[in-house]
Amino acid sequence: MVNLKELNSQPKYREIKETIVPEKLKEGDTIGIIAPASAPDMKQLSLSLNKLSKMGYKFSLGRNIRKLVQKNSLAAPKKDRADEFNEAFRNDDIKMILCARGGYGSIHILPYLDYDLVREHPKIFVGYSDITALHFALNKLSGLVTFHGPMPASDPDEYNSNAFKHFINVLSGKSNDLSAFVNVFVKYIYKGKARGKSLGTNISVGASLIGTPYYPNPSGKILFSEDTGITSGDLDRYFSVMQLTGILKKLQGFVFGEFRQINEMEEPMPYIEDIIQQYIEELEKPSIFGLPFGHGEDQMLIPLNAKMAISSDYPYVEMEQDVVE
Repeated sequence: MVNLKELNSQPKYREIKETIVPEKLKEGDTIGIIAPASAPDMKQLSLSLNKLSKMGYKFSLGRNIRKLVQKNSLAAPKKDRADEFNEAFRNDDIKMILCARGGYGSIHILPYLDYDLVREHPKIFVGYSDITALHFALNKLSGLVTFHGPMPASDPDEYNSNAFKHFINVLSGKSNDLSAFVNVFVKYIYKGKARGKSLGTNISVGASLIGTPYYPNPSGKILFSEDTGITSGDLDRYFSVMQLTGILKKLQGFVFGEFRQINEMEEPMPYIEDIIQQYIEELEKPSIFGLPFGHGEDQMLIPLNAKMAISSDYPYVEMEQDVVE
């Protein structure tokens, strides 16, 4: 839990309008692995690191991964996790930061992150699920373009998939083509095209930040959403809060990935797709459903805080700026 006295003593950060793009990944670069949330499975992590090593990359494990400081299911106490995060950005030898896994607990460390440091030492930052809290905060308070993408202790199969080559190509600045990740048929909820900066991706984590200093201004954004272990009632509440706070009407468009619904309920519940369709059809804004990101088998790379275009027709999602330099 975050100590309210500590939280209130933190400086008041302002939203950064300028977008900062990290340096592209180069062959032989050092990749930092951190654990800002739950503790990683070391066997799973090793599988992914072996793949990165074979590709010619070096890696640097955060101190909370190297040292046994696990607190319950969390990788370490909150301040230790924040220190590991800040150290990874401070270390100029590290060119990309991969979050080992999500789980829960990223929200605890938000008041202790050095957002000025991130802005002064921008790096490729990758993670998803609970890491969404860090994406929101970094996008807003540092202006950094970050990335939803596979995590080494959660997705070792992704690190050995054909899609991983596309992952590296985008982060190396060799490609701006996201269509290579989309090997499924994508449906649309409301037809059309939209442009705006990307925001996302875990909808429950994002909704938990509404009203805090870490929620970005939604105006003109495209919301990418996914989730796991939720009911349609949960999703209805998230949408209701976004509707009541005026967030939904400020967004330009919506992209929905994979949702894993809890169906074993005493009372019958609507399908998640029905809840999504209900809200989107009222908004009448371009929206597509079924892209391969979330908690399924595939994990596409999604630049966040980047200029994007979405369409109900192929190629569905396109980058409209370079996301590395």
